[in-house]
Amino acid sequence: MANPPQGDPQAPDPDGTRRGVEEMDAKLRAARVANPKPSQNEPPSNVMSHRQTGVAYRVLVDMIAGLLVGGFLGYWLDRWLGWTPWSLVTGLVLGFVAGVNNAWRAIRAYSRDAEAGGSDEERRLP
Repeated sequence: MANPPQGDPQAPDPDGTRRGVEEMDAKLRAARVANPKPSQNEPPSNVMSHRQTGVAYRVLVDMIAGLLVGGFLGYWLDRWLGWTPWSLVTGLVLGFVAGVNNAWRAIRAYSRDAEAGGSDEERRLP
């Protein structure tokens, strides 16, 4: 191919293109220096750890299990002894109290371990 004449406005400008790429590369480097990547050793602060998620699920399961077990036992006693609805109500209240107690123990254990420090693998819930 023949080179286009020097005065042609549609002629490619390799120096101008190179300057544009170099300017863009300099801006990209400056942005990377200003906003470094988070370290891979430390987790981001706004994300829940697996341990926190596990404690939250345990609290949820403790509450639901307490209500279900208390409700089932109360219903069974109602049918067996004919105390309708008093055994069911009492069973639900006692199940709720038991669920809250178990959840509170799990939260206290997590808080105690979090204050003491250490890795997630070393800490276990009671």
